[in-house]
Formats: sequence, structure tokens, C-alpha cells
Amino acid sequence: MLNLALVRVDDRLIHGQVVAVWMRALSANRIIIVDDKVAKDAFMQDILAMAAPPGVPVEAFTVADAVEVLKGEPAPGEKVIVLMKNPAAAVALRAAGVAITHLNVGGMGAGPGRKSLYRNISASQEEINMLKLLSDQGVEVEFRIVAEEKGVSLANVLAGRK
Repeated sequence: MLNLALVRVDDRLIHGQVVAVWMRALSANRIIIVDDKVAKDAFMQDILAMAAPPGVPVEAFTVADAVEVLKGEPAPGEKVIVLMKNPAAAVALRAAGVAITHLNVGGMGAGPGRKSLYRNISASQEEINMLKLLSDQGVEVEFRIVAEEKGVSLANVLAGRK
């Protein structure tokens, strides 16, 4: 399996300082986006590649294709950041045998039917249930927007302790 430096839910995927800081903090050198729509949108892939730090390859895969890629043999020295827009992708990857042990929740926007959980992170009840499922399966689910902050566990977020 690839060396997963960070598995992150962030509906903006690659953006500004956050990814640059995470890349530096983790010495990551590859970004894999797991999103069925982005994987089929060459224009969006070009935009995301331009938003990544120079020299960092950005690849987008459907959930089904990502399973095989993530289970592949790692290149020497490679550290991968996996980005997805919502926890459904993490649930699907884990169900397909990808060994996700830690999930960083860094950005899910507000909207109709969504509840504010932590700072700028909101979720639908279905997404909350998915995060609980992952946690019940032994995945450490952590809310942390930027690398410099201390993470807050799903249990603490749901209990209102931040």
C-alpha cells in the first residue's frame, strides 16, 4: 500500500496555504484526489494541478480506481496526501480494503440540511453517521483545519467539547 501521509476530507480539495502547509509539515510529495466527478473532468484536474505546490504531481481517480492505486506498491521516499470532498469516499475506500487508520476532516461547507460541527466544518446527518462508522471501525477521525493546530476528536466534536 502507498505511504499515506494524510487522508483528508476537504470539499475544496487543493487550496492555498493549507495544502502548502500540510505538504511541508508532512514532507509529502504526491497528491491523490478521490472523487468520481473530478476524475472525469480534465479542466478541473488542470485547475487543481495549478493550485498544488510546484513539482508535486496531482492525480484524480474515481473511488473504484483509487482503491487499486492506493493498494499499489509505494515508490521509495513517496509520501501521499489523499484528498476527498466528503466522508463517503473514505467509507468506500475502507470497505474496499484500503487501510485508512486516520482521517483528517478539514473542510466541509455549510448549507441546507447541514449542521455546524466545528469552526467552518458542517455536515449532514448522513455524513456524521459515516464519520461515526469510520470511528467505530477503528479509524481515528480528527477535526483539524491546518497542520499547526491541535486536532479535535470526533467524540469531542459531537459532545460539544472543542
